[in-house]
Amino acid sequence: MSRPVVVFDLDGTLVDSAPGIARVLDAMRAERGMPPCALDDVRQWIGLGAPALIGAALEVDATDIAPALADFRARYGRTPTPRVDMYAGTEAALCRLRASGARLGVCSNKPHALTEKVLTDLGIRALFDGVAGGDAVAACKPDPMHLNETLLRMGCAGAPFVFVGDSLIDADAADAAGARFLWVAYGYGAAADLAGRGERVDAADEIGDKVLGQFA
Repeated sequence: MSRPVVVFDLDGTLVDSAPGIARVLDAMRAERGMPPCALDDVRQWIGLGAPALIGAALEVDATDIAPALADFRARYGRTPTPRVDMYAGTEAALCRLRASGARLGVCSNKPHALTEKVLTDLGIRALFDGVAGGDAVAACKPDPMHLNETLLRMGCAGAPFVFVGDSLIDADAADAAGARFLWVAYGYGAAADLAGRGERVDAADEIGDKVLGQFA
């Protein structure tokens, strides 16, 4: 068996970040005299990217996005991510892959500093050989540059790899980078959009078997 090389998306793949994001958004909405937002709405908005998330959640137009986004990111950076927000079985799956000799990385469109912070808060940062947030490259997912930079930071440039994600952006990035794709059905993406885009994963404890099967 060749040595597995696996890159993971973060939000909606390793962690359900929606509750923490919702807490920050609700505080910002309260200051604007708005009621709390529905958690299901937040999960849908996350997949649209941060500017669209802020625009939808705070009901602001494009001219007001930048200051609101900066405020959101500053607040989010001060908000701990509890380990309970990590999907059940994720840490065990990562540890199993590490024990098999796999090299692991994270490629997220979340800013790099926040990506590192979330992984550290969850207590899993040490399991990854390389991490690349969205502002670590000139063009982030679905541009293949982002995944290629992640591989470089992992010490695996040019190696065949599996990308594990939950969205169409992740599926498109995997295709563009020539990666095999596993999509987590418990994430934020719609099954109707992702059907046929790689191999489906219904629970985190399936990830080890499906990844190792790709490298058998």
